[in-house]
Amino acid sequence: MKTKILYALSVFNAIVLSFLIFSFTSKDDLSTLNFEDKIIKVRGVVVVDSLGVERVIMGANLPEPNNIRGNRKGSRNGQQISGVMLYDSDGEERGGYVTDDEYGNAFLTLDSKTGMNFMALASPNGEGYVRLNDDRGNNKIVFKASEEESTIEITNGTKKKTIKNEN
Repeated sequence: MKTKILYALSVFNAIVLSFLIFSFTSKDDLSTLNFEDKIIKVRGVVVVDSLGVERVIMGANLPEPNNIRGNRKGSRNGQQISGVMLYDSDGEERGGYVTDDEYGNAFLTLDSKTGMNFMALASPNGEGYVRLNDDRGNNKIVFKASEEESTIEITNGTKKKTIKNEN
């Protein structure tokens, strides 16, 4: 009889203790949480639209480029990049602001659906490079600047004009 009473009291105490623990823990509504002075440390963030299409990816070691209706089939030639990539409503890569792990370059790109049309690059040793071109690269304007020289190259089909200013 005593064991039944002890068993019943133990169960009752466990229930009361559980109730007290759960009543003192607050279940904050996410809208009331304040993160303004907090640091969130993550490897990546993916922003999707209302249809679930990835529109922005921020991360360390971004995924390979995609090129056919959102399917990742491209290659960055083995280079790992980190930063922010932008995607259109079809999920196709349309540009980004990234750094590469191999050389340490920082660059900004803007892409059409078929190729890169704009790139601004800053190398770790202080060189700057800006390229504006059509999808095939037949027509382009390239600006380069380093400690040794500054160059402007204008290509129109097979015609190329270069302006150099050496120190």
